[in-house]
Amino acid sequence: MTSYTRSFSARYTDENTIYEQLTSIFPMGNVGVVYQRGRFICSTPRALTSGEVNTINAALKANHYDSE
Repeated sequence: MTSYTRSFSARYTDENTIYEQLTSIFPMGNVGVVYQRGRFICSTPRALTSGEVNTINAALKANHYDSE
């Protein structure tokens, strides 16, 4: 099975937010999130669309402002 990777900044967020977003896109749970050098590296069963990336980034931004 091919796996795709995408990274997101780990600044102002935690792994749970990214994981929740990815499992809403991939409900079978075939995702992985690893912290590495200030970024979360995400493994997914297919490449994320630009809309999905935008949704995840919006959730990360909202999480940052909710935590202030």
